[in-house]
Amino acid sequence: MHVSERLLQLYADTNAATRTKLQDTIKQNLGDGKSLSKSFEELTGSTPKALPTEEKSAVDFAAWIKDGKKDATFLPYYVSLLEMHEDVLNKEATVPQSTPIDKTVVKGTPIVDKASVPTPEPTVVETSKAEDKTHAPKQRYMPETPVPSRAERAKYQRTIEPAKPRRKSGKWIGILFLLALFIGGGYIGYPYVMDLLEPKQETKVVEETPKPDPEPVVQEPETNYVWLASKNVNLVSEPNGTTVTYIGDIGDRYEILKEQDEHVEVNLDGTTAWVPLDSVTSDWPTRDLTDSALLDWVNTNMNNDWLGESVHGFFAMNEAALTETIGAPYGRETDTLNAYAFYNGGFFVIQDDKVHAIDWTNTQTTREVFSPLGEPVLETDDAVVYESETYSLRLFEGTNGQTRVRLTEK
Repeated sequence: MHVSERLLQLYADTNAATRTKLQDTIKQNLGDGKSLSKSFEELTGSTPKALPTEEKSAVDFAAWIKDGKKDATFLPYYVSLLEMHEDVLNKEATVPQSTPIDKTVVKGTPIVDKASVPTPEPTVVETSKAEDKTHAPKQRYMPETPVPSRAERAKYQRTIEPAKPRRKSGKWIGILFLLALFIGGGYIGYPYVMDLLEPKQETKVVEETPKPDPEPVVQEPETNYVWLASKNVNLVSEPNGTTVTYIGDIGDRYEILKEQDEHVEVNLDGTTAWVPLDSVTSDWPTRDLTDSALLDWVNTNMNNDWLGESVHGFFAMNEAALTETIGAPYGRETDTLNAYAFYNGGFFVIQDDKVHAIDWTNTQTTREVFSPLGEPVLETDDAVVYESETYSLRLFEGTNGQTRVRLTEK
């Protein structure tokens, strides 16, 4: 049987108290350090079979027990002692007794026990009460020189004259001081006395009506926007992602949410998407183009026969009103942001159930036709953007020579 299996069997056969007592005996025997074979021989009285001669201490053994008995050095030593635990615990330790030391002589010098030497009591000297009460008689004072007689002393004494009465000049000085004080006080206090005697005019207190506090002005946080600077921009679900959430066109404006990894996250009316920074611009100039001038250009240069109504009137319609006005579309599509109603000649972009833009498709309109409108807001190789206060007018050039014109309400 392997030594580790023997240890498990012995742990099952012996109780914890016996194992603890055996471990304490081993620690006491190992002490500061000795070989395991010698320790086994001292504890059991028998020669070990094959144990290490390496010296181990009680501290090493305690650490081995605490560490979970992982070190193989102590394992055969401990298992052998555990198998013979009854002999080890019942064996009386033979420790030589030290010779008692004689207290009386150390190196030839006698030692006297302090307890046997009586302590001398202090001698109490009593003084008789009679000696305390007796006093030596006081000697009478004898002057060194004789005291002169009364007649002789009278020769040297001066004649005491009666005291002269005090002069009364101090009284007049006090009276003059009080008089000057009274006159000076009257001169100083005269204006105050006259002010008290004059009738006072009642002061009218005008109560002012408190003005109401101005209502606090709620400052709305500044919203940052970006505009798409190129045609057909893919807005993806995550930075550097491939899943397209929405395809935007040049001139589309979006609210910025945050920026990350050379992309900017924008708000798409309830959802969000990411657009590369090189496809947007935050510098969007304004022009002096008026709404009327822009609408006049549309009515003059675009084919509006399929509309049958004034162009700007469609932007107030929802999809139901649009269908009632010009009939049902021949096709309808939706994406993340918009719905599209297709008619012969163009289509409507419907956002939040309201007409947001009108597109004229398959036109032959060129960018030179836009020149009467002045300088564009943004221009690229395949697109151009004009804006007034309310509307945005854009031209998209295709690769086949056909163009598309979009009128959007901002």
